[in-house]
Amino acid sequence: MKKASTLVATMVGVSLVFAACSDSEDGENNQEAPAQEDAATEEGTIDDEAEENENNEEQGEDQMELGVGDTAVMHSNISSFEFTLNSVDMVEEVDGEPSDLDAYVVASITIKNIGDEEIDAKENAGLFEYTAHLEGSGTGDQAEYYEEYEAESIKGSLAPGEEVTGTVVYTSYIEDEQYIRVKAGTAATGLINNALFTFSLDELTN
Repeated sequence: MKKASTLVATMVGVSLVFAACSDSEDGENNQEAPAQEDAATEEGTIDDEAEENENNEEQGEDQMELGVGDTAVMHSNISSFEFTLNSVDMVEEVDGEPSDLDAYVVASITIKNIGDEEIDAKENAGLFEYTAHLEGSGTGDQAEYYEEYEAESIKGSLAPGEEVTGTVVYTSYIEDEQYIRVKAGTAATGLINNALFTFSLDELTN
């Protein structure tokens, strides 16, 4: 009877030890689980931020404080290029005809392909317009329609790394401060970053 009692006591003791060990392991596992979840969450956040930064780099940054002589680095959903405003002039007549507005803005620009695919120079130059009022509408390049400037108009295909310099002609107002910008409707789509060149009458070449 004494041996039986001893055996029962031993079995009870072993059971308690196993139970204690099991509780301890469960506690450790429960402590490790949140740590693992936190690490996974942190890693996911880092990946999301990296992807967001990469997308921002692909889309390009807005450049709203450019002037004559500056270059806008443009990234759209179909091309990557540089738009440089080399010089700006204002004339009263083109082909002997006065402007529908106050005058003409005649600008020398350079388009450079900085992407990996061939681009159309005219198409990308055409993403920009002239305006004297940022809240209002703008006018697009019309150089190809004037005999005086047609030969100098921006045209042709550009392979990666190639560039072309030519002339764009906008009908314009005579204001102290004027602008060449990404077309308002195009910039609003979010498919291309925005850019704004500001120049005054004092900066005209004439």
